[in-house]
Amino acid sequence: MNIQTNPSRLNETPQALPQDSEPPIRSTYLHKEALRELGAALARPGAAAAAALGKLDFLARNEDNSARIIDVYRITNDAQAAGEAITPAAQWLLDNHYLIEESIAQVRQNLPQHFYRELPTLKTAAGSPVPRVLALAWEYVAHTDSTVSAEMLRIVVEGYQSVKPLRIGELWALPAMLRFVLAENLRRLAMRVNRAREMRLIANAVADQVLATEDDAARGRILSGYTRHALDATFATQLLYRLRDGSQNADKALEWLENELVPFRSSS
Repeated sequence: MNIQTNPSRLNETPQALPQDSEPPIRSTYLHKEALRELGAALARPGAAAAAALGKLDFLARNEDNSARIIDVYRITNDAQAAGEAITPAAQWLLDNHYLIEESIAQVRQNLPQHFYRELPTLKTAAGSPVPRVLALAWEYVAHTDSTVSAEMLRIVVEGYQSVKPLRIGELWALPAMLRFVLAENLRRLAMRVNRAREMRLIANAVADQVLATEDDAARGRILSGYTRHALDATFATQLLYRLRDGSQNADKALEWLENELVPFRSSS
């Protein structure tokens, strides 16, 4: 279902480009032996963890992850109730948000502040100290595409301990650290889902405007406010979908979209 806009309410003021979401925690996928070496490399003197870890306030971020995911869940749930079509990723969030909340609550329960602060640390690439097991969990998730496997987790831990042993408390904290990083990744994906929805709504509004506008100059002014939006794949795809009726107004808007995408394609 497309969200339509009443032409009588249209204006030429462009809608703001939604804020970019943080990229997923994802790097080169590693298989068993490479994953073992990753763990060993992280334990060696001078090794540095992901720079992004240095920007995280762990306990505050855990609570913020919960709040952000709930926000996106509520927005998505309301959108579906209002008749909007939602993506498979958004549907997955609707179906599984309670499991995510349970996992975040377990992190809150199992890693209180006093315990978290006692965990041995290493330096991130940015020079900030973070718990060793948090860095290990982060790198594990990044290099396994968020795959939860007891065997693969054991391999990366064995790799680390082949160089430097982990304490009992660190091994006990590792599952909670893994839950935290997985929730962090889900937060990022949820924000991307919500941003994509916003881009589709903006594309629908732009399509309504250009299809309702007979004046070429007015149409040009409308479209000129969306040059940055046009480089977003979700916006471009939705606008293309809405302009498929073959009318003269649609053809001119499609020509504009094609011209905006030429530099983007050339640099791909």
